[in-house]
Amino acid sequence: MCLLHLAAQLRPKHKIFAVHVNHGIRKVSLNEEDEVSIYCKSLKIPLIIYKANFVLNKNESMEMWARRARQHYFELARQKFQCDFIFTAHHANDKVETIIMNLDQGCSIEGLRGIPKQNKFILRPFLDYKRKHIESYLDKNKLPFIEDLSNNDLLIKRNFVRHKVIKPWEKQSSNLLLKFNDLSKKAELVVKKMNSLIEKLCESFKINDNSIEINDSAVNFLSLNQKVRVIKYLIGNDKISWRYNRWKSLEQWINNAKIGSKLKINSNWELLRDRSKFILKKYQIGGDGFSLILKEVNQFNKNNNCSKEIIDGSTIEGKKIKLRQWKHGDSFQPLGMSGEKKISDLLIDEKIDIFTKEKQMVVTANNKIIWVCGRRISESVKVQSNTTKFTELSLLHELKH
Repeated sequence: MCLLHLAAQLRPKHKIFAVHVNHGIRKVSLNEEDEVSIYCKSLKIPLIIYKANFVLNKNESMEMWARRARQHYFELARQKFQCDFIFTAHHANDKVETIIMNLDQGCSIEGLRGIPKQNKFILRPFLDYKRKHIESYLDKNKLPFIEDLSNNDLLIKRNFVRHKVIKPWEKQSSNLLLKFNDLSKKAELVVKKMNSLIEKLCESFKINDNSIEINDSAVNFLSLNQKVRVIKYLIGNDKISWRYNRWKSLEQWINNAKIGSKLKINSNWELLRDRSKFILKKYQIGGDGFSLILKEVNQFNKNNNCSKEIIDGSTIEGKKIKLRQWKHGDSFQPLGMSGEKKISDLLIDEKIDIFTKEKQMVVTANNKIIWVCGRRISESVKVQSNTTKFTELSLLHELKH
């Protein structure tokens, strides 16, 4: 509510919109929705309200689901209103809580950065301000707000850190939040510098069409942690956060791999230990003048490129992916439909000429069609509100000369 009041003052130079996500997991959620609606009307700010669909993923807590749902609906609102940025009201206390929780999970230096001020479209203008500063602003301007009572539930890890770790600690240590904020900024600078050095180092590697050679002589001076950073950068995952276990398992493999050992990093890359080097090999699926690339991405973004589609990556995990020409008798469940449709009927509906029809490619997962390339994905692999893994499918046409 504080952020909304401040953002409203950016008008008329900037257009401001509001989005409220009703998770529907507390009895008072409707009251909160009404409060936001009334306040937005008083400020004459357009508001969109989303009702979240409560579906937990495997090993996902209620808090993780709620955060994922908010991010999903915030992005939907950004696209609907055609906004440049999403503002969120994370503050200095939130940042310290995040750092401490990251430390508990065994984080690397990235975890000491806490919450970034900007992450693509998301801006967090309050990160340098304490919670008490926000409360003071609310009081001074007599702004309405509602305290979420679930914030007192100590079974929730963040609440425990807030009430049982940080509050008592602040009484024993002056300027605790400022010290953590300073630590965060130092970690940010170190990571930024390290990434720039790794980017420079990677320019010396031999890069072929589908493989990258990493000579031992070029990376022996690096720590295991830094070698993983090199791998992440080379496969295009430098902007994607990896879980602690994934990071550590790759470190261990690099340290212990015997000559000839292979490790599948993701659906698109495999790492081979050779005699005096590591070789990154890119999977390319296909034939008939076409190839298919699978790539992990951070989020779902609509695009006008018909040769690319983003799907729910978890729906194809562990399945054999194949790119082939369609054949008579093929059918699948097109996005948005409840039943099956023959590929031949889809091509007729789209008035495809016979020459183009003969070259039509499809992607299958365990022999089940998930994409009629350039036309429609299957309902079974669509991105949903509970999607956490996003995979981009790209169809490449191999030009011969």
